[in-house]
Amino acid sequence: MGFIMRRLHSAVPEDIRVIIFDLGKVIVDFNHRAICKRLAGHCSVTPDEIYKQLFESKLEAQFDEGRITPKQFYAAVTRRLGCNLDITSLKKIWNHIFTINAGISALLRSLKKEYRLLCLSNTNIWHFEYCRETFPVLSQFDAFILSYQVGARKPRSRIFREASRAAGTPPRQCVYIDDVPEYVRAAQAMGMRGIHFTSVEQLKQTLKQYLAD
Repeated sequence: MGFIMRRLHSAVPEDIRVIIFDLGKVIVDFNHRAICKRLAGHCSVTPDEIYKQLFESKLEAQFDEGRITPKQFYAAVTRRLGCNLDITSLKKIWNHIFTINAGISALLRSLKKEYRLLCLSNTNIWHFEYCRETFPVLSQFDAFILSYQVGARKPRSRIFREASRAAGTPPRQCVYIDDVPEYVRAAQAMGMRGIHFTSVEQLKQTLKQYLAD
């Protein structure tokens, strides 16, 4: 990793100051289907129907944008699915879907020596608080721009403007990394540089080449 940082440091244009990471599928991996499968064990609804009710409806978006509270989210889930779960049990099922992406922690710690690091994520309070408590590497970030706090999810320009303000530099001095091409394009439309993430190894190689341009 030290070798990677020497290569990055020697090739980085002086105007690159901030690297902004997505959280889900970049820092941590997850599978929403795991939530549906576990919830199906507590109600008479199939996992596919649960997925539709939670993730293809507006419910997740409302929770991610902070437009409903955790208690309101809990009430909506149990009402829609007919589940007899207490809020603590639902929260545990909702949260226990994350794993750290192998190699990302070492990369973040190395990048932190040279750059200001931000995390920009579509997420809700339960998921974010769980990830922050579970994965110590998130302490490497200087600031978090979170949809449930901003009141807007990617790809809306509002959340990228908040990220630019948090960066404290012009957008052209920021590099944004996301697994969703649409979100990368939205960042680029705001004037940021963008990298489409597919794996940690790909990101390392792309950073070497990208920042050397």
